[in-house]
Amino acid sequence: MVGVYLPYNRIFIIVLSIVCVLGIYFLLFRSNLGIRVRAVTQNRNMSACLGIPTRKVDAYTFAFASGLAGIAGWALTMVGNVDPGLGQNYIVDSFMVVVTGGVGKLAGTIWAALGIGGLNKLIEPFSGAVYGKVFILVGVILFLQWRPQGLFAAKGRSADA
Repeated sequence: MVGVYLPYNRIFIIVLSIVCVLGIYFLLFRSNLGIRVRAVTQNRNMSACLGIPTRKVDAYTFAFASGLAGIAGWALTMVGNVDPGLGQNYIVDSFMVVVTGGVGKLAGTIWAALGIGGLNKLIEPFSGAVYGKVFILVGVILFLQWRPQGLFAAKGRSADA
């Protein structure tokens, strides 16, 4: 596209994000550990009754999430200065993406990130960065009023209860 300039570090961050999402997908949906994590997430007591060591699964999940947070922090150092408030600008956006996509839904998070990020970049030139964020936040609030479970609703017995 005309006028679009992507430095190498931004391209690297995009590729790193794609690799991380694919890694999460294969870990959660194509491995024995992923089956255990999803089982413990959906019904902890039944998982324990079936012999899944829930405390170990908690520890593995925490370690994996901490590693992903470390990778995200490392990637952010390529964009801005390193200080104690390095990721503060992204907290609200991240929360909006996860809630809009549906908590615990990887595909919903991906689609919500693409949608919110794309809308944000479309709105910003006309309204400015601050008002663009406000419009996106109002849109997310209205969307969640209409569909509180997010883009992808949980299926199964626990969703009916």
